[in-house]
Formats: sequence, structure tokens, C-alpha cells
Amino acid sequence: MKIWAVMTIALSLSLIPFYLLNITNASDLQFYAGRNYNNRTLDQLAQEFWQWWFTVPQTIPKDPKTGLHDCMIGVESKNQTIMLFNSYLQEYSTSCNISSEKSILVPLLVGECDPTVPELRSKAISELWECAADGDEVFKFWEVVLDGRVIFKKSPSEEVNSNLTKEILVRNSSSFMLNIPPQNHYDAPEGSYPAVVDGYYLHLKPLSSGKHVLTYKIVHEDPNVLDVGNKPRAVTGKASYILNVN
Repeated sequence: MKIWAVMTIALSLSLIPFYLLNITNASDLQFYAGRNYNNRTLDQLAQEFWQWWFTVPQTIPKDPKTGLHDCMIGVESKNQTIMLFNSYLQEYSTSCNISSEKSILVPLLVGECDPTVPELRSKAISELWECAADGDEVFKFWEVVLDGRVIFKKSPSEEVNSNLTKEILVRNSSSFMLNIPPQNHYDAPEGSYPAVVDGYYLHLKPLSSGKHVLTYKIVHEDPNVLDVGNKPRAVTGKASYILNVN
């Protein structure tokens, strides 16, 4: 099922000369762009994320010298927000040049559903919503780190800005037309389909000029991935971005 995402990583950071918006307290929310930013709603950005994500190859090349993957970022239609890699069940690390004028959409644990999904029972929007949300619960742990500071975390032992969990959730939003190209991330049939999205999308304000490191990680109990005891297996996704902001 093409319903997912999750991500990222713990980087060892010794010398990082630039910090986002002078964050001094991990519980500050100065980094958060909110659900409505530059006349764009989080629902709209999530839909555009999936339109871009279908165009991303399944395998991303690496630079043999640096060990980093090719930079993969999307840009939504109004050219105001960049969208980062959905690394569900993957580990992804890269370096990218981005604009200090663009906000950043981080897909943590996200889903999409349309009539090409084999398990879909009907094309009713209620069935699409259920299908899209199916893989987005239950997460055991997530963490987002910016320039060595935890800005968002939920684990059994520690929470940072966990009040954002409901704020960043897109669920039961309107449907939209998803255009699937001939070559696409899920080898789905080409065409235009009514689709819905779901999941957790952390929207960050633009970063100040300079070098930043953004990492994110989730440990997720996927109900569709079972272990030998026929119980949901904990799966992870990790991603890290070195962002050179101009």
C-alpha cells in the first residue's frame, strides 16, 4: 500500500555556526509555520506533497565520494514551500541548497489513497479516508532535530512540543485529483484519480541564511507489517538534510 512516510536521524553535530531564529528553548514554537501560512493551508500542502512524491524515483543515487544521496526536494505550485523526502522504511541523507524565503514541509508519518490501491474496497470518500489513515497509527516514537536542538519529540520517556501532534495532522480533508505519471514511485497505473491524504506534516518557517542540519526519525508500529508472532512490527524511517540556505 502506498500510504506512508517516516523519518530521520541522529547526527553528531560539533560545530554548526548558524541556528534557526535563535531558538534558545526547545519548547519554543518560533520554528513552527502553523496550519495556514502564506495563504496556503496544511491540507493543500499535503495534497501537493503527494503530487510531487509520485514523481520521485524509488531508488535515489548516492555520491560515491560523500556517501550522500542526490538532493530530493519538491516545491509546491506557488513556489513558497519546499517539501522534503518521505523516507518510510528507508534511510536517506543529503545536502541541498534552498532559499531563505521558502518554508519547509517535513513529512513525518503520512498517507495517501486513491482507486489504484489494490486493497481499496470502494471509491467512496469514507473508504478513501480510512485507507489513507490506515498506516498512520500507531507511532511509538518520533523526533525532529534542528541544528542539534530537539524541536519536536514524543517518546515514552520524553516529550517536546507534543501539543503540535494534533496541529500537524491532516485527516478527513477534501479530495483532489492526483495526476500519476507513467513512471512513478509506486509503479501505479498512469492517470488522474480522485485521492485523499492523511498523516502528520510538520510545517517549518523559512530558515535564516547559512548552514543548517535538519534530521527526523520515527519508530512506527505498522498494522500492515507483521512479525513472526502475527503482531505489528516496529519499523523505522530516517532522514537527514544538510541545508545550505541562501
